[in-house]
Amino acid sequence: MPGTFNPQGKKVILSLSGGGMRGLISLALLTELERHSGRPIYEQVDLIAGTSTGALMAAGFAVGMSAERILTEIYRDALPRAFGRRGPFFWLRFLLRQGRYLYSLEPFVRTLTPYVANLRVGDIEAPILLLTTTDARNGNTYYIVSRGPGRARFANWPLAGAVAASAAAPVFFPPVRGNLIDGGVGVHYNPCFSAAVEAMEYLGAAEGFEDGNVILIALGSGYTPALYGDGDARRFHLLDWAFYAYQIGFSQADQQQVSTTRRLYGQRLDFRYYNPLFTRESLQHNLGLSLQGRPDPRQIGLDSTERAALDLLEETGRAYARRIDWRRENIMPWQTRGGQPERDDALAPIHWEDSLFSG
Repeated sequence: MPGTFNPQGKKVILSLSGGGMRGLISLALLTELERHSGRPIYEQVDLIAGTSTGALMAAGFAVGMSAERILTEIYRDALPRAFGRRGPFFWLRFLLRQGRYLYSLEPFVRTLTPYVANLRVGDIEAPILLLTTTDARNGNTYYIVSRGPGRARFANWPLAGAVAASAAAPVFFPPVRGNLIDGGVGVHYNPCFSAAVEAMEYLGAAEGFEDGNVILIALGSGYTPALYGDGDARRFHLLDWAFYAYQIGFSQADQQQVSTTRRLYGQRLDFRYYNPLFTRESLQHNLGLSLQGRPDPRQIGLDSTERAALDLLEETGRAYARRIDWRRENIMPWQTRGGQPERDDALAPIHWEDSLFSG
């Protein structure tokens, strides 16, 4: 990890994507950055944007927690206990809720209480906080901000409520106040573009976010490609299509936000996006991790809490961070060792010799 990432003292934006417990990858990466720099993350950034699990991390930084403390106290201890163990009673409770959601929000809100106490969004001073949530009534996204023109609308929102709203993933959790759901429902799973717009257009020079004086660091929670063989789709059923739409939707939304940020702000700020390729092959060959007897990365989901899964997520983030050259500007994951590969937009061949209607 040679060099510091901000030798010129520029304004720094940190964007944290969703991903549930897989957010451990981002946190572990940030703990390595803290160790390398000797300073907590909240002292090194000026604006933190977060969606879903990224909102939880962002709020932790905003109240003065280090990445190491968030990782240890919340992601390794409190959250696994809040999720609990799956068993017969887990599915019974799901059925009693008429299949509407898997987990109650109360244990997670109680998890946040010791850290955010009775704080309101407007109480946050530095770093500036930006969270996203979606209103299920109309599909609109709320950009919950602690400073700037949008502050007045959200200043009195409880911070714990804002985090819960950003993380209330459908099926996993019930909507907050009956309406607010995960900010990642839509295109804001990766909030990097929202962060760039907020900083450069709304906060602007008054807060020091001027052209040439900004670094935007965006972190993903691990990229696991959705790969299917030739003709697999003809055998898909309803659940297969639902899972496919879920995977592709997040992947394409993430790529859209990154591409849009690069296209519109690439000449105005230094945009750096880090996201490891979370496959067995990459972890072994690129990051040097041993996978013998360990979970298949593809099976580690948003609500995985098994110790072996958490260990692998943490080790992935730390190993990836140690291979990043923090001096390098305007870098994408495919330019890092073990990073998410560049999307292949080449058109796959379609063979028309067979009947058009073969299925």
